[in-house]
Amino acid sequence: MKNLIVTLLAGANVCTILILWAVCFSSWLSPTLYPRLAQAGLLMPIALGANLAFVFLWFVIDIKGILLPLIGILPVYSICLDYCPLNFSRDDTPDSTQTLRVASFNCGNWAVKDSTDGKWNTPQLLQELNADILCLQEQGSINGEAGTTLKDMGYEWISNSNVAICSKLPFIGDSIPTGNTGYSIIACKVKNGEDTLLVVSVHLESSHIPVEERIALGEHIQTHNRDEIKKSGRVILGFLSTSAVTRAGQVNKLDSLLTAHKGESIVLCGDFNDTPVSNAYRKMNRHLKNCFRESGRGLGLTYSRPGFWVRIDHIFVSDDWESCRTRVVRKYPSSDHFPIVTTLSRKSISAL
Repeated sequence: MKNLIVTLLAGANVCTILILWAVCFSSWLSPTLYPRLAQAGLLMPIALGANLAFVFLWFVIDIKGILLPLIGILPVYSICLDYCPLNFSRDDTPDSTQTLRVASFNCGNWAVKDSTDGKWNTPQLLQELNADILCLQEQGSINGEAGTTLKDMGYEWISNSNVAICSKLPFIGDSIPTGNTGYSIIACKVKNGEDTLLVVSVHLESSHIPVEERIALGEHIQTHNRDEIKKSGRVILGFLSTSAVTRAGQVNKLDSLLTAHKGESIVLCGDFNDTPVSNAYRKMNRHLKNCFRESGRGLGLTYSRPGFWVRIDHIFVSDDWESCRTRVVRKYPSSDHFPIVTTLSRKSISAL
């Protein structure tokens, strides 16, 4: 009987391993050519969780079987760490002559109110971030309490109708042409000591999933209504696929911008509306390092709405910077996103 159970478990485990591999390698699929299949990265928590569950099952049933899920995870180990890094040593005060604190925040047009006192706690949040460079998305127009606080903190900014770069470092000229016909990307250079730093703030296409569809899916999951789950799932997948095609064009523009500035010191921040297991994330990783992967811990969820547990806000940097600590600030109510902040340390010339 035990042999039969072991055989069945092994077969099931092999299936979960193959699913995990398919999910991980879906980031190589073009969202333009395969818009639905390219969304498989959203299944990462299920695929990875199932394989980790088998580790505990094998521990109880047959200790030798633990090798199967561990060997299965090995080929996609790096992608798993992109999704959920395990950095246990983090230093927020690096021993370096040049450090930089960078934050990114989709502020939702500063429209969300604190449910306890009815006031949007912009000053406390911005002071908590205490960033030298702050990239904003959905900033509308920086005015009112937000604009006053930023000015008091010593920021200047360059913005368009959607994204902004706020900096305590002096700007060099105006914004740089990005080749983007919309308003999703803004780039500029700042003076960083004797060096120049290219800063890019992005807000890639949102999924535009109606709130009622999200609520309906959550209710169907709670009631275990499989037919309705499938129906809602197809509707949501349609929205995700449509937005992925638009986002792919924006990513190509961003890819061209980074290629044109190859070898320069770069910080790229924003709301990518894509998880660490996505085509957009993989393309950015070809040029830059992800700060949360380098110095974050856990899932680092940046989207604050129930039922969508994802990290879609990212900070990338060039190789001349080392990320010492990256975290998601969940202390204050935000828009539908939480801000992400990192402390950077400039590498010595000999380390490059």
